[in-house]
Amino acid sequence: MNAAIIRLALRSLLGRSRVIVLMAMSAALVLLAVIIRLAPTGQLEATGAPLDLVRTFGIGVVVPIVTLIGTTTLLTSEIDDGSIIYLLSKPVPRGVIVASKMLVILASSLAFAVVPMALAALIMVGTDGGLWWSALLGGSVSAIAYTGAFALLALLVKRSVTGCLLYWLVWESLLTSVLSPAQYLSARAYGGSVTHAAMGLEAHPAAWFAVVAAVVVLVAGAFFAGWRLARVTISEV
Repeated sequence: MNAAIIRLALRSLLGRSRVIVLMAMSAALVLLAVIIRLAPTGQLEATGAPLDLVRTFGIGVVVPIVTLIGTTTLLTSEIDDGSIIYLLSKPVPRGVIVASKMLVILASSLAFAVVPMALAALIMVGTDGGLWWSALLGGSVSAIAYTGAFALLALLVKRSVTGCLLYWLVWESLLTSVLSPAQYLSARAYGGSVTHAAMGLEAHPAAWFAVVAAVVVLVAGAFFAGWRLARVTISEV
């Protein structure tokens, strides 16, 4: 990791317009939680609407969107506008550049998506059923996998924003819902599996597999993205 690159990445990601969008995603989670909590539907069960909000909107929408914003800001945009030349011209290993930026992307996902998701769970049902803790664990696993997948797509696919969106909308949101085996290669399914397992519910795929797979995706994404960036010359940017 490189402290200077991390500081620059944080400054870029937390610019005024981007941080407003990130905070809006966090606020949307909390607002929906308040609406569910105040709705006249009787006693809320952790395994009912609160779990649906965490799994469907939190892990399924907020986590990937926040991670995508971080990826497009710190990797895609810098390559497209040529500003990454500043880093490529420095005596810093390309793998370190990628790893430092991925650390910031993951941290932003945890701060603006996962923590608000746990807060939303606390608002809806308090500590009942351990939903807040399960959301924290499941959201973190999902964020880890999305960070690796999006970073890899950002550097391997020419139209990386389109590629990331297609991956999320077609593979994660559509195909994994209708094809059960596809869940073994799904960041969304990994998060849902860990959330279910932490609450003592049936999990598919198995929680241990989801955790291992998420870490593998993160490491593989960092390795191959670093490998690809190492083969980019300044004249190609």
